[in-house]
Amino acid sequence: SSRLGSDRSTPRVPPADAREGFHRHLGSMAEVADNLVEEADGQDIFYVCKKTLETLKEKLKLNEEVKQELVDELTFPEKLADEEIMTPVDMRGVGQDFDDVEEMVAKLGPKGTAEAFVKAKEYFDA
Repeated sequence: SSRLGSDRSTPRVPPADAREGFHRHLGSMAEVADNLVEEADGQDIFYVCKKTLETLKEKLKLNEEVKQELVDELTFPEKLADEEIMTPVDMRGVGQDFDDVEEMVAKLGPKGTAEAFVKAKEYFDA
């Protein structure tokens, strides 16, 4: 009976290969968790002037000309008044990758860029 008592007070250490497997399992679970976070955080968020985006959306709906100045106002907020409301868009909704807005405008033109930002807003809101 004294032998049973001593077994209980001494923690049983699993063999080294079992511990290694457990740590490897923990490692892979951590990697899976990291990947989920990256996918969840995989958004490509860009903030644009809400009023300008709505103006562009209206122009597109009415099939009016989209001028480069308006796209610049949307994509370069430095010139905006401080009280302008910024709205998030998720650039994954564009369906193509661009290094920056200049490349987007060069490839899509002002109207295509406006359409891309409207899609990005819809994607964010979805």
